[in-house]
Amino acid sequence: MLARGLAILRAFEPANEWRTNTELATLTELPKPTVSRLTANLTESGYLIYSAERAAYRLSTSVLALGYVAASNRNLVVIARPLMQEFADQHNLSVVLGSPDGGSMVCNEVAHSRSLLFTLRVRVGSRLRMGQSALGRALIGSMGDAERDRVLARLEETDHETWSVLHGQLKTVVSQMQRRGYVIAAGTLERGTNGVAVVIDTPDGPHGFALGCAAPSGILSVSRIESEVAPDLLALKRRLEAELSVTADGPDS
Repeated sequence: MLARGLAILRAFEPANEWRTNTELATLTELPKPTVSRLTANLTESGYLIYSAERAAYRLSTSVLALGYVAASNRNLVVIARPLMQEFADQHNLSVVLGSPDGGSMVCNEVAHSRSLLFTLRVRVGSRLRMGQSALGRALIGSMGDAERDRVLARLEETDHETWSVLHGQLKTVVSQMQRRGYVIAAGTLERGTNGVAVVIDTPDGPHGFALGCAAPSGILSVSRIESEVAPDLLALKRRLEAELSVTADGPDS
């Protein structure tokens, strides 16, 4: 029952639009009577707001606040935010910090170049498919075999279309992470858009976060990624991990 309740809550992200029980049943692939019971319970518990006029629900402010705090390492977000904006402006692209949640990557922080005319359609709280985004692919590529097998098995069950594409490219994804420390995703998330991502190891554990950037392929070609952007992204990864390590040790260590 808990898993089904979480599926209902996740169906509202990232825009938190009003959704009817019928829409929620379609999004979650749960029977409509089950959805009706869950939304009634979640409304009574204060997690959802019900509009009689719309005959629809949306997330309450309390669950939104709880979700954003729980979804991210606040120290990492605070440290990364200005560096991400600097990186975005320097390379004229969008930069995203994300963490895994089920078969998705949740965007914990987003920075867009102030001179970029086209930006990714993502913001804080957006969800990106793990198997299609550079963020998710970097995370999968950094995992050990056993952990990766578990994640892929879950993707095969919940998002077979994405899994089938990723499964055919898995050797390349793992090889890129092992040889280069980053993964390039060319047109897998949005057609005509290229991306690259690295993983961030925090004091709490390895590959808990991924840091990536993307832009139209005319701006961010694969050759530019390899020669310019990826090396700078790896340097930003090392800087963030070093600053997180100092923060974790404390000023008196």
